[in-house]
Amino acid sequence: MSMSENNNEISKEDWELYHLAIRNMDIATCEACAVSNAIGIREAIAYKGWSTYIFTRLCSHAKALIAATPISRWSKREYEYWDITAIAPHTRALMEGEILFYYLSKTPVSQDEWSAKLNVMHLNDCIKRMEITTSDEFKSGLSYYAEQRDEITARLNGNSYFQSLDSSTIKRCLAGKALTIQPRDVLLIDMGVSPKDFKRLFDLLSHYTHILPMSFYRMEPNGRGTGCLNETDFHYMCLFLSLCTEILTRCTDIIVDLFPDVKNKRKGLKSKVSIGPKPRK
Repeated sequence: MSMSENNNEISKEDWELYHLAIRNMDIATCEACAVSNAIGIREAIAYKGWSTYIFTRLCSHAKALIAATPISRWSKREYEYWDITAIAPHTRALMEGEILFYYLSKTPVSQDEWSAKLNVMHLNDCIKRMEITTSDEFKSGLSYYAEQRDEITARLNGNSYFQSLDSSTIKRCLAGKALTIQPRDVLLIDMGVSPKDFKRLFDLLSHYTHILPMSFYRMEPNGRGTGCLNETDFHYMCLFLSLCTEILTRCTDIIVDLFPDVKNKRKGLKSKVSIGPKPRK
């Protein structure tokens, strides 16, 4: 037993569950990264190609998460940091990233539907860039994005699928406020995920991603919220490692369905990862 595990508040059975959670997340991360590396840069139908971008970001957050997880082989350090803040932002990113990945990876019913989905995302990105462009950058930045906004809007106004949507959806999308045509809850239901359960976990993680009351109201000296090993953060770690394993496994299943030739790259801890620990023999 390591010094980290010498804590009377945490039972041997809970430690075994924690090590299992780390192992499962390790396997999921190795397989996802190996599959992503194998796909590489290749010509693919548009919706499949865009899906690989989202999947790459999912892999990045998965690697960052497991590297920040205490007692993980993905990083070497002289001490362990047991605050849930270490993995909360990455857990949250994986939760919302799965929704976008699911949305983009679905086979479109028509070219117009795909064009509408892509241009709504483009418009959202364009408006966000305009919002963070300062007045000093007007000539080189803001004017360019304003032209892009008008071009994208024109494409959407000429898209039969987009124009068939209800007026409130069209208005929301044209304002650049929507990343996806369907609202989050509609996509979650389609994915088989309870919107209420998602919101509860997502809001909890938000408190630790940002500095909100739930993250500091119950701090304890040398305990909860300090980075020292404690029962609360320990069990949060177990919970969110398991959640992220499920998310990453589902997403890897989808990307392998899109690119079946990379299926044989899923070899558990033996999977080859370009940036990460050596494969287990």
